[in-house]
Amino acid sequence: MSGVYELREELLERAVARRIRVIAISGELDMAAAPAFERALFDSVDGDEPVILDLSQVSFMDSTAIGALLAVRRRLQLRPSRLAIVCAPGSEIERTLDYMGLDAAFSIVQSRPQAATELANA
Repeated sequence: MSGVYELREELLERAVARRIRVIAISGELDMAAAPAFERALFDSVDGDEPVILDLSQVSFMDSTAIGALLAVRRRLQLRPSRLAIVCAPGSEIERTLDYMGLDAAFSIVQSRPQAATELANA
């Protein structure tokens, strides 16, 4: 079934009374899901909190979802917000992002604690 995905949001408390927003996605991110995925990402980066995008439970991601990530990246360059992407170690999603060179555009890590550490040090 196309476009079947779930999005959950959480907030992690961060040192110095700041928070990190966590967007956890599971399922498939394809052409049918990409518009809603992109809107959710834009809504998430509109705030002042840094954002962890947890893709560790995503089973499939096509080029339209990659395009949504790149659109968010362009917006992040204009704002002080920061974004870290969590991928399951050795997953197809991690390999795809690395293959496309997106590891140079995003902080791609293998766990939420690692992402939180990177964002706390930003």
